[in-house]
Amino acid sequence: MFVSKKFVVAVICVVVLAVGAAVGISAIRKQSFLQFALDNLAEARFYMKQAQNDSVRVQFTSGVREEPYQMDGVANKTTAFAILNVDPRDNSLRDRHEVRGSLKIGGEVIEVTLDRNPYDRNFAADLGRLVDVGEDISVTLFLTEHDHPTFALGDAMPEGAVGWEQALAVATDHHYDDLACCKKFEVYVKIINDLTKESGAFWYVQFIHQDSKTNFCVIAPDGSVVG
Repeated sequence: MFVSKKFVVAVICVVVLAVGAAVGISAIRKQSFLQFALDNLAEARFYMKQAQNDSVRVQFTSGVREEPYQMDGVANKTTAFAILNVDPRDNSLRDRHEVRGSLKIGGEVIEVTLDRNPYDRNFAADLGRLVDVGEDISVTLFLTEHDHPTFALGDAMPEGAVGWEQALAVATDHHYDDLACCKKFEVYVKIINDLTKESGAFWYVQFIHQDSKTNFCVIAPDGSVVG
């Protein structure tokens, strides 16, 4: 049976167009699903800055989180936050209920009182606002009468690292099949960084479904999925 060259070319064109259309539709669906994830943010930490000495570790992060904060699969209206966290590295603060300090953001100086976490050893204070990642931030802590260390905070993520939205896009694509069958979930984007292990910072994206099912993704600064 003779098949003309024109017919073969036509068939190839149809196949190519069909494959292209399928790929295009898939890309559109995933992009739409990313927007759905953005619309259902329960928490997003936009960045982290940090420093430490032998006694304490200081971390600062800003972003948005739902109010009230409930990990129940339903994203509520979000509010801005900027959390200063002090984590003791020894026992020097074990009897303290609060730590006073001074936070400098650009040219603004803010007096802060960090309250002790009743469930852990750390101390924290929330400014209740967004602070831009480009701001220079330093912290002075009044630990004792004569011990007032100052910390110039640096970015936890290395230069060129993917941002929180890119990390969310990677995580959403990685768990697309798990999420597409549900479509009722809330999203948490955080930064994990254990300075004691010197492993560096990673993005941690968590999807909590209404039925209590959870999917998560750990993303390296270069955008690769590592967990």
